[in-house]
Order: sequence, then structure tokens, then C-alpha cells
Amino acid sequence: MAFGPNMRAPICLVENINEQLSVNQEALKILDQISQPVVVVAIVGLYRTGKSYLMNCLAGQNHGFPLGSTVQSKTKGIWMWCVPHPSKPNHTLVLLDTEGLGDVEKGDPKNDLWIFALAVLLSSVFVYNSMGTINHQALEQLHYVTELTEFIRAKSSPTPDGVDNSMEFVSFFPDFVWAVRDFTLELKLNDHPITEDEYLENALKLIPGLQTLVVTYVDAINSGAVPCLENAVTTLAQIENSAAVQKAADHYSEQMAQQVRFPTDTLQELLDLHAACEREAIAIFMEKSFKDKNQEFQKKLVEIIKDKKDDFMLQNEEESVKYCQAKLDQLSVALMESISAGTFSVPGGHKLYLETKERIEGDYCKVPRKGVKANEVLQSFLQSQMAIEKSILQADKALTDGEKAMAEEQARKEAAEKEQELMKQKLQEQEQQMEAQKKSLEENIAQLKEKMERERENIIREQTMMLEHKLKVQEELLKDGFRKKSEEMDAEINHLKNMIDSTRNDTPWIGKFIDRIGTELGSILLAPTKLIGGVVSSIGSLFKKK
Repeated sequence: MAFGPNMRAPICLVENINEQLSVNQEALKILDQISQPVVVVAIVGLYRTGKSYLMNCLAGQNHGFPLGSTVQSKTKGIWMWCVPHPSKPNHTLVLLDTEGLGDVEKGDPKNDLWIFALAVLLSSVFVYNSMGTINHQALEQLHYVTELTEFIRAKSSPTPDGVDNSMEFVSFFPDFVWAVRDFTLELKLNDHPITEDEYLENALKLIPGLQTLVVTYVDAINSGAVPCLENAVTTLAQIENSAAVQKAADHYSEQMAQQVRFPTDTLQELLDLHAACEREAIAIFMEKSFKDKNQEFQKKLVEIIKDKKDDFMLQNEEESVKYCQAKLDQLSVALMESISAGTFSVPGGHKLYLETKERIEGDYCKVPRKGVKANEVLQSFLQSQMAIEKSILQADKALTDGEKAMAEEQARKEAAEKEQELMKQKLQEQEQQMEAQKKSLEENIAQLKEKMERERENIIREQTMMLEHKLKVQEELLKDGFRKKSEEMDAEINHLKNMIDSTRNDTPWIGKFIDRIGTELGSILLAPTKLIGGVVSSIGSLFKKK
């Protein structure tokens, strides 16, 4: 069951002691326990501007993050408060309150940059808190965005000539909210009412000497050699995909252990349970995994589930052998005692022996749920009796030599028929296993294809939003007379259009990728298993002492 903590009070996540940052391990343990989806809201801004009060309001509390009434900042480092999301069931709201920017007591101004960069990296919603109106001073206070080049780079490889990497950075940057506190102006522009968004857009217009927010931070990001978000995501993907494999594999094991009743009556019964549990496990992996390059982690999952399935099949066979052997031991007690007592060493003893043996076979066939090895165990039992039966036949003085020869021939014929039936069963089980492997491959491919289609739609949606933003900025530049700046964006816009067209039309590539992955997954599924010879070869030894 998904779990989300409901903390009574905030805890320090990133400590800032003597301008040195460190992570609080106790806070990490709390985060590690969260299995629900999370929404992370971080707030930054000048010290003593009411950030902590605003975060307490988001938590639905009157207290929590420390408030202060003096000029000294109360919040140091980054404090965390995990509470149930107020409008999304089964989601956790993670609130991050940062120490105030511009604190005169700080010795190193770069300390603000560290806090700012961490807030950007950790949040899904980034709130910038300011007082009064959006003016030149407020824009200057947001200068840390322009200095993120010292901390963040979006891509590890360079972009094409003439094209900046803003589209990649935008995909990493959290949703941005500018909270203007104690705003007293009337929302009008040129005597016409305007919305809050229109007010913000007008305040961020490009003016001579002062560029737009987006252009500013993108130029800064492109100019520096810094730790790369793409590489960080790749590292995170390794960790999360490993966890996704483990979670999916554990789910498969747990569900199989709960649902399988050993021994199953047929192999198909076990394979059907396997298919259902595997389908759920693949779905869990698809939900939890991301950026699985060449589906390396999916291949690991396929291999792990295949091995686990083999273990369940092996256990199923062993349980069947054990159960069938116990039943035959029980049913054949009287036969063995009669053989030891010489009951069949009399004229007519062979007929009496056959009747007793056939009665045991009949009683054995009536035993329910003997499992997949029922026929093999019975065949081994009958083979163990052949020497005894032949001895009783030859000692039976009531039979002529011709009748004895006919009886031997009949015994050989029946043994051959049973062996043929056993081989037919094995071939049928092999066909069932091949069909199960085919279905497993189809299920993996179907869920992978569905996920890739979803991801493609998401990419197109993000790219389209970025294109619309670029076009809007270009339109504003033209309107305000910045033709040269507008023309400089043509390369970016054309590159983005080409990316959207390429993403929309990459169906052949997806098909080729699916075919290649399908071949690789198929080779894993069709690899030799640790079954079945061990159980088969050991069955005969069970009756050697009989």
C-alpha cells in the first residue's frame, strides 16, 4: 500500500552551518519511506518577507515553519515538511522552505546561489516570493537565475550551431510561480483592465539594457562548464530502474506464492497463473521505470522472472513427485507385503498379481491433483515391478510356455504404450511452455510499445508548449521593435519545429526498435532453463529400493 508521512512539524533537510551545506540523514529516512507520488513545492526570496508564513498556509497550519518578528532570519538551510496533498488523494505534498536571500549576516554571497540552485533542482513547483510591485529591484533580486550556470547544465553534449539549449533546460526547470505580496496597485495598463498574468508578462518585457528572464538564464546556462542535469538524470535512472526491477520481481514472487497451490493439477494451470502475475509485474516496472536505455533493465526483469518461473515449475514438479510417491507407497503396501510373503509364488499367482497391480493403478488414478509428474511416477513404479512380474510369471506352473510368452509380449506392449503416452505428454508440455514464452514476449512488447507511445505524446506536448512560448516571445520582440532579436530566434524555432515533426513521424524508428528489443527479449526467453532433467532423472531412483 502506498505510504505518505504526515509530519507534525518541519525538519531540516539541508543544513547550513558556517556556510557549509550538509544533508540531514533523518530527513532522508522520512523521504525514503514515501511510496506515494509527491508534489515538491520550494519557496525562495528575500529574508524577512513572509516565506515561512506562506508555506504554513500551504500546509493548512497556523504554525510549523518558524516565523520571526525581528530583522534576523529564522530559517537556515532548507527545511522540509511532508503532509497529505490537500486536493490530490494518495499524494504527498513536500514543502521546502529556504533561508532568505540577501541576508546581511552572511559572509559569502555565493551561499544564496547554493540554496537557490538546490531549490530549483529539488522542486516540481518553484515559488519566488517578493514584496510590493514587480519593479526593477524585484527583477534584480531574481538575478540568481542568471547565475545558475555555475551549478546547472541541461545537456552533456553540445546543441547544433545557432540553437540554444533552452528547450532542454525548460524540460528540467520546475513550474515557476511568482508570489507578489502586499500588492497595492490597480491592475490596469493604458487605462484598460489586465489580468495578473498579463501584468507579469508586461513586467518581464524586454527593454533596452534589460533582457527577458528566459533569454537571460538560457544565455547563462550555455556559457559555462558545470555539473549536468542530463547526467544526474541518467544516474537517477540507474537507481530508480534498479528499484523498479526489484519491485516488479518482488510483486511477481509474492503473487505467485499466494496463488499457486502445489502441486498444480496441470502445467497449464501454473502457466496461466504465471502469465497473470507476470503481466502485473511488467505493468509495475513500466510505471516505475524511466529512461531505460536499450531496455537493459527490462531485459533484466525478463530474465529474473524467467528464472523465478523456472523455480516455481521445479518446485511444482518436486511437490508432484513427492505427493505421487507418497500415494503409491500407501497404495502398494499390501502388494509389497504379499510379494515378501510369497503370496504370488503359487499356481495362478501371476493372474492374482496382475489383478492386485491393476487395482493399485485404478486407485492411483482416482487420487485428485497429483500434478504434472503423476504419469512419470506411475511409469517408474511399473518399471520397477517388471522384474518381479517376470519372475512371478515364470514361476507360475498353471501357465504353459506359450501362455507365458504371450503374457510377456503383452507386458512389453503395454509398457511401450505407456511410454508413448508419457512422451506425448512431454511434447504437449513443451508446446505449452513455448506458447507461454511467446505470450510473455508479446506482453513485454505490448506494454513497452504502449509506454513509448505515451512518452512520445508527452514529448510532443512539451515540445509544442515550448514552440508556442518561443513564437509568443518572438511576436513580442517584433511588436516592441526588436527585429534583430526576433530574427535570432528563427534558428531555435525551426529546430524545434523539426524536432516536433521528427517525433511525430518516428513510427518506423519505433517499429525497428521494438523489433530489435523483441529479438533480444526472445533470446532471453528461449535460452535453456535449469529444468527439467534433474527431476526426471531422479524419479527412477525413487523406486530402486522397491
